[in-house]
Amino acid sequence: MVSGEPRLSGDADVELQLLALLAIVDRGCALQPRAEAVLHDCATIALPGPEVAREGGYVAGEYHRLHGWAADADRAGPIDALYKHVALLMMQHCMLVHYAVRLAFPKTAHRPARCPIAPELGDPARRLRASRDELARRVDET
Repeated sequence: MVSGEPRLSGDADVELQLLALLAIVDRGCALQPRAEAVLHDCATIALPGPEVAREGGYVAGEYHRLHGWAADADRAGPIDALYKHVALLMMQHCMLVHYAVRLAFPKTAHRPARCPIAPELGDPARRLRASRDELARRVDET
C-alpha cells in the first residue's frame, strides 16, 4: 500500500471482497447456458460442427479466467474459503466443457467410438448457483 492511501475499515474491505467474488460468480452463472449448449452439442450422435469447438474453447477459456481471478485474489480469513470454493467450481466448469470438446473432436486419424458425454453441467452448476445465492445474502448482511 502506498503511504497516504486511505485504509478501508475491516467491514468495508470484507464487503469489497464479497462484491468482487459475487461478480466472478455472476459471470460464471451467466456462462452456464452457453456451457450446457456446448455439452449438449458434444453429446449428440452426429459429429458437431467447428462452431461448437470454437464456442467450447471460448466458454472453457472464460471459466479458466474466472478460476484464475478467484484463485489469485488478495483475501484473508473466512473469505479465503469462499474464494477457494468458487475457484474449484470454476475449474470444474472449465474442465467439463474442455473435455467434452476434446472427446467430441479427437485429434487422432483413427476415430475411436464416440465416448458418452454428459449433456449438462450437473452438480457443479447447482453448487455455483447456490454459492451465488449465499454470497448475495452475505453482501446484503454487510
